Amino acid sequence: MKLAFVFCIFLIVSCGTVADSPSSLSDPERSAFEVHRADSLLASGDRNSAAAVYAGAALLLPPDSPHRLDIAWKAADASTSGPVEIARILLEDQDSSAPFRALRMSGGEIAPEIMSGLVAGKFQLPDHLALLVAESLLISDPHLAMDFLDMIRSDLPGSAGKDKLLTTYRAALGTGARGLQELSWNSAMDGDDDQLRSKFYHYRGMARGNYGFRDFVDSFNLWPAGDIHAAAYALLRDTLLADSTLASQVADPFYSGGLWNEVYDIAVNSTDPPAHIVYLGGRTRDRLGRHDQAVQLLSEYLERWPRGEDAPNACIYLGRDLAALGRVDEAMQYMERYESTWPSHSRISNLPWYRGSILAENGFWEQSIPYFAETVSRYPSNTTVDDAQFYGCLALMKTGRTAEAIEAFGNFNSRWTQSVYRPSSRYWYGVLKLESGDDSGRGVLDRLISGKPESLPAAFAREYLGQPRWRPHFIEEPLGAWMARNGRPESEPTQNATDGLVLLKGGCRKWALDLFRLAEEEAGSVYRLAPFYLANDVWERGPSAAWQIWSLAGENRPLDLWRLRYPAAWSDDVLAATGRFNMDPKLLWSIMKQESAFQPTCFSTAGARGLIQMIPSTSEYVAIENGWEQHYSPDILYDPATSVLYGTACISSYGEDCDWDIPGTLAGYNGGPHNAMRWGWGTVSQEEFFSRITYNETKKYVEIVSHNYDIYRDIWSEFN
Repeated sequence: MKLAFVFCIFLIVSCGTVADSPSSLSDPERSAFEVHRADSLLASGDRNSAAAVYAGAALLLPPDSPHRLDIAWKAADASTSGPVEIARILLEDQDSSAPFRALRMSGGEIAPEIMSGLVAGKFQLPDHLALLVAESLLISDPHLAMDFLDMIRSDLPGSAGKDKLLTTYRAALGTGARGLQELSWNSAMDGDDDQLRSKFYHYRGMARGNYGFRDFVDSFNLWPAGDIHAAAYALLRDTLLADSTLASQVADPFYSGGLWNEVYDIAVNSTDPPAHIVYLGGRTRDRLGRHDQAVQLLSEYLERWPRGEDAPNACIYLGRDLAALGRVDEAMQYMERYESTWPSHSRISNLPWYRGSILAENGFWEQSIPYFAETVSRYPSNTTVDDAQFYGCLALMKTGRTAEAIEAFGNFNSRWTQSVYRPSSRYWYGVLKLESGDDSGRGVLDRLISGKPESLPAAFAREYLGQPRWRPHFIEEPLGAWMARNGRPESEPTQNATDGLVLLKGGCRKWALDLFRLAEEEAGSVYRLAPFYLANDVWERGPSAAWQIWSLAGENRPLDLWRLRYPAAWSDDVLAATGRFNMDPKLLWSIMKQESAFQPTCFSTAGARGLIQMIPSTSEYVAIENGWEQHYSPDILYDPATSVLYGTACISSYGEDCDWDIPGTLAGYNGGPHNAMRWGWGTVSQEEFFSRITYNETKKYVEIVSHNYDIYRDIWSEFN
């Protein structure tokens, strides 16, 4: 039978006349034809279409066919959506993860089959399975969801326990069970989990509709970066546009949660926008690089509220936005207005730096020098003083005052031993010395290379001296054997570890991690599960395990250990997205490592979300540019596949604009392409561009991710 099936596939692939007329084939032959067609769709990245075709191929075969289940698994692997018939086929498998995968595919449609299996004790991890069914039934049948919740007999650990509490509350809302609502509510409020409490407030607000405004405000404040706020904003938008008092209450949480387009929407469309919303609306445009819109809103703010609470900062940012548009004279006038109107403002000591940087970034290096010198002499304790002193060095170099620049860089190196600018300062100190005929500059560069071998300025120094790039060193030895040889043997996976693997394969990664952490406690440390994590693609825990044993044998680390710390995570999604946008997948992994450390639910204080840490406002523009706006919501950014796709689309647009110059691409993504342009992106050398990055976070980011990329290029050579 197996040979006949293979022959059918060969016949269909190789004989055009057969392939062109599938209706003339038998059902098994047609199934084989459809499998081949689905394989092609999957290879092209069209996973949903491939899943649908695989499903059709499976349903062409009789229940006793040995290939029917294999093809059903192909459908499940290709996409989480599919016909309920495929989910029922998966339930025939003895694989413990099969019912979880079936539920992911069909939702509550197979609840009766799951209920029967749970009653019969057929399934592994029945409590987790019952919870998953209950979640899938919350909208369609909350009463049945409650029945499944009643089947849970144990205290679920970690996030699963919290999800059970929230699911119980939502089911109680749907069924009108007030006593259970109150009990669940009190349990959540007695805890200290702001995310969970935010969700409780959100769902209570949704149940109350327009009367739930106070609940929504509490939800926004508890978790500004929540994946639940889009529906609330859609419900409240008209009210917020009409009532400035209510709009004021959501301004700060929206801004800190990355809902910048929502802030801007209220600022420009409200009949009477509150002053703070107008200011924040201008700041959102500033941070997104839409300087013309920022100028419009900040100018409006200063016209309507010239002595408003945000007026000093509005004046500063208006000046800087004007400078970004090349309107330098107007920008300097606003700096003068700021100085004369608010001479005691908390940021007044930054003013010389603002003036100098406005001039320098617009090419007026000579005029900028006195302002940088003023910062150093007048405000020696200001946070911008190392920026100002370093930019003063650059200004001397840019204006041809080489001898003064060499002395200034030397002074900077002596004073600022911990500054983020110091590696760049040492680079220019060595280069300028060499180019002036002073061979001691070679020693400066050699010490930079040996002292900070993984830094970007060290890479620039190697290139300048004609030396090969830094590369990771690794040995070929299995991770478990290397650990044992170095006195840190691995642990046998406990039941929690193997149960976690069932959940992982079943698509319940968050719940799987709960069990893996319990297994780490049982083993005594995360590192003892390192080989287990490596073998099973536990990307969220693997890097931590690798870090704990990173220094066991100096530089003699096995390739497995490097790959555990720098994994090719979510490879199917990454390869599909990077193939679509012609981007090197190793660069995306390098970014993912720094952005989220492979934690899909990661979020920042600025509202960036997911594996690639995208701000919702940026992702919305990505959706519009790529025609995805119909399905867009800021709430989808915690989904790994979505984060990878949107991140790749965004990063590749920056990469293409600068011919995939790595520092330029990375600075554009982290600091914004508008800021990368003011640092000289595309107009100066790579070395000067990196030197001129003024955001400490962006400078460190560019350096770390560039180093990650050097590692990924060597340890994952199969993706070259």
